[in-house]
Amino acid sequence: MPFYHRARRPLPQKPLRQPPTRPRQAGGQLDASRVGYAVVDLETTGLSPAADSIIEIGLVLASPDGSVERSWTTLVDPGAGIDVGPTHIHGLVGEDLVGAPALADVADLLVRDLAGRAVVAHNARFDVGFLTQALSGLEHLARGARVPRVCTMETARHFMDTPSRRLVTCCETAGITIGQHHTALDDALASAGLLRHYLAVGRERGEEPVMWSRALEEAAVFTGWRWSEAAARAQEARLVPRPGDGVLR
Repeated sequence: MPFYHRARRPLPQKPLRQPPTRPRQAGGQLDASRVGYAVVDLETTGLSPAADSIIEIGLVLASPDGSVERSWTTLVDPGAGIDVGPTHIHGLVGEDLVGAPALADVADLLVRDLAGRAVVAHNARFDVGFLTQALSGLEHLARGARVPRVCTMETARHFMDTPSRRLVTCCETAGITIGQHHTALDDALASAGLLRHYLAVGRERGEEPVMWSRALEEAAVFTGWRWSEAAARAQEARLVPRPGDGVLR
């Protein structure tokens, strides 16, 4: 049964377009090796980006070598009358989202932190699909833009022998600790751990450039994101992490 709470806020005015600073070598050429990563995990009300909504975001910003720079998480209010979906998977009920920001209330912050980086996810087709649908609808992403991405699920068997490409199995195979599965920040941190593992394996094998170098090159020149820096700074105070296990610690 849907849980009814406050109405969705009106859509914001179209934000400023602010292309990220592009990393360049001494000679002025673009240097994809200096592009960092934005590792994201989303919890949603269902499987369809067109019909379902984001209810939790976990974001980990990583340097080009995979080292974690910072991270944040927030619950997201999907709007009045929208069912939270499979509680047995993500562990959230409608009451958990009362007081959480709408996606529009944190979109500038999210886009600012995605800009200039390759977006990483475990099953990137799912997470980037939701981001593309939602952020395009809020005019924070140019229509038809393809977000540069790296999928730690699709590339798993290139870097290790694993019986399954599921996140938990990949982490067990790689020796990575995962917190509470299907909690956005814990899953994003786990995916960031896989990214570091893949980078380390690639270095040991002498694989240069990295397997996903094209995504880094695309991220270095991508100008599809739109946001307001002032709004992004203000939205840092709007984040509402999930209470209990799985939040930033």
